[in-house]
Amino acid sequence: MTRQGTRAGAAAMLAAVSLTGVVPPACAQAAHAGHAGSPEGGRPTTSTASIRVVDDPDHKELAVILGPIDLPARSSHHMAQLPVQEGVIPFDLTIRGYRTHIIDGDGEPVPRVVLHHMNLLDPGRRELFLPIMLRVLAASHETRPVSFPGWLFGIPMKGGSRFLALTMLHNPTEADYEGVTVHLTLEYERLARLPVYPVAPFHLDAMYPEVSATKAWDLPPGHSVKTWDASPAIRGLIIGLGGHLHAHASRLRFENLSTGEVLYDIRPRLDEAGHVVDIPALTHRGRGVGALVVPEHRYRITVEYRNPFDAVIEDGGMGSIAGAFIPLEDWPAADPREALFAADYDWVLRSQVEHGVVHEGHGKPAGR
Repeated sequence: MTRQGTRAGAAAMLAAVSLTGVVPPACAQAAHAGHAGSPEGGRPTTSTASIRVVDDPDHKELAVILGPIDLPARSSHHMAQLPVQEGVIPFDLTIRGYRTHIIDGDGEPVPRVVLHHMNLLDPGRRELFLPIMLRVLAASHETRPVSFPGWLFGIPMKGGSRFLALTMLHNPTEADYEGVTVHLTLEYERLARLPVYPVAPFHLDAMYPEVSATKAWDLPPGHSVKTWDASPAIRGLIIGLGGHLHAHASRLRFENLSTGEVLYDIRPRLDEAGHVVDIPALTHRGRGVGALVVPEHRYRITVEYRNPFDAVIEDGGMGSIAGAFIPLEDWPAADPREALFAADYDWVLRSQVEHGVVHEGHGKPAGR
């Protein structure tokens, strides 16, 4: 059983925020713009041409607006995409919720199905278990508005710090949409004494430390297992956990190898065809606010699959765990000189380009 009440409910929502960041194809990272390559060298870079940040202080909402871009009917996500956009947080805040909506050039709503995914990234902070850029939040067309008590939990963002935003769009409908913009609305609090528990999302992937691939692997016939071990950069409390798996997954586990404590162990619910129907999101069941994790201990994610066919399923396996984390120490800054950070950055920017010819605004070539 999980804890009940406001704390448990908020923790579950925070776990969902973290989990959303790993459900889309793994292109949820980028890096310092100052570390970006030059267009002349053939490397993509970030852009500021297609982003606006608009504050609504009366409602305590910050809108991140990406676009415009045209979406031809019946276009896949291999269409031309906006480049990774760079913005600045205007003041100190904590994010207590978010939602997305999409409109066309006439201000009319566009079906949410066109949003393949959207990500908000912090190039100044590293991930908890790997020295790559922190994934802050993400959304797809299935993502419902997320909100939690701002006095209790919030994701801190420093005023003046840069963030990166990327969106991948497609248009499976029969209609053309012109001048489309994607709106990410962040609900925030500004009181310095709140929230009670500042939190950060984190995630682990069974394919780590590989950061230049799809995070998927080939599934051999029968039972197979994939694991990855790591230690966190700082001490803190895990207050919520969730996971992501593909078809024919049989188990997802997260444990402290140093103590034997099991933090998350679920068997997903599958339909008759083996597709994942439900993956439980759990809040910490122990004493206190959350489950303590420390850099001196080693932790393992384990993913199990059972392929019922006689042939290999190409790129059939994927496994991630995501959670909400209360740091008990200062959150570590990212180091752009780290090899994994640089590899992650290069791959993510390329992943936008490789889905189509990158455009800024109304079809101008990308590049600063």
